[in-house]
Amino acid sequence: MSHYYTNDLDLPSKISSFEYFYEGERFVFYTDYGVFSKAQVDYGTYLLINEVRKHSLGSSVLDLGCGYGVIGIILSRLSPTLRRLVMVDVNKRALKLAKENCRANKVEAEVIYSEDISTLEDKFSSVILNPPIRAGKQVVFALYDKAHEVLEKGGSLFVVIQKKHGASSTEKELQNLFNEVRVLDKVNGHWLIEARK
Repeated sequence: MSHYYTNDLDLPSKISSFEYFYEGERFVFYTDYGVFSKAQVDYGTYLLINEVRKHSLGSSVLDLGCGYGVIGIILSRLSPTLRRLVMVDVNKRALKLAKENCRANKVEAEVIYSEDISTLEDKFSSVILNPPIRAGKQVVFALYDKAHEVLEKGGSLFVVIQKKHGASSTEKELQNLFNEVRVLDKVNGHWLIEARK
């Protein structure tokens, strides 16, 4: 079955766009069939951005599973200390849109196709992830493991996940991988979690 974690070459294309306002800033996002939450910013993504902005992200951020770029683009625009943004996904259509959205929103980022982020040469101070639940627990847990590999010592992974989608099992898995794990907030069934290396 085709979903946003795959590259379906037979999927029709119909590019659309929408405006999004966050803290008085206007953003425009181009989307298409075959990408996650193509009609609007997903509620979990909104909560994750809100939470992450309360914390120091350091100078380099990896937007893991970036989709068409919402998290990385908003954080880059509103985080003055951020010096380097890397956006990674396995969905090539989403990455093409992410590049266009970076241009449209005047954000500089490296937009990279990668099925294994552990092959990236550099380390990051923060990794941001709204995990692809539909891809299955094995895929999601592998992303947690890879995020740990690419973080600097003392760096943090920030995750949003719904309780009904396995928030408690995510917390336990992160505790197996990271030195410190905190549930930062719980909002309408969504858990916001920080895992520090």
